[in-house]
Amino acid sequence: MLTKINTKEAVFQQATGRRVAELVSARTTGAAGVTCRLVEIFPETRGGARPPHVHDDLEEVIFVLQGQGKAWVDGEEIAIMEGDLLVIPMKSSHRIINPGTSGLCLLCFFPAATVRIP
Repeated sequence: MLTKINTKEAVFQQATGRRVAELVSARTTGAAGVTCRLVEIFPETRGGARPPHVHDDLEEVIFVLQGQGKAWVDGEEIAIMEGDLLVIPMKSSHRIINPGTSGLCLLCFFPAATVRIP
């Protein structure tokens, strides 16, 4: 069955350094193999500094919807901006940084129906 979600109706929850809306998952839509989240990364000056984390058993795909920032992956830091798509390898230590003062909004995809929000 087709599922349609409008991001304007997303329900956010607070998480370390960001707000997260789980759009698709086993919990929200009954999805069997994918999780998709809308994530707003706070500027570092407003508590957006989050320690690196690792997904031991899956990759993560991140699409930058709005804003610009930095992606830190296994010690390498690159600039990211609207329209960029990142593939974070399994077992890679990573984090997204918003060094500016404006919003940084991402869509994050995981190939699993359930993914814990660290």
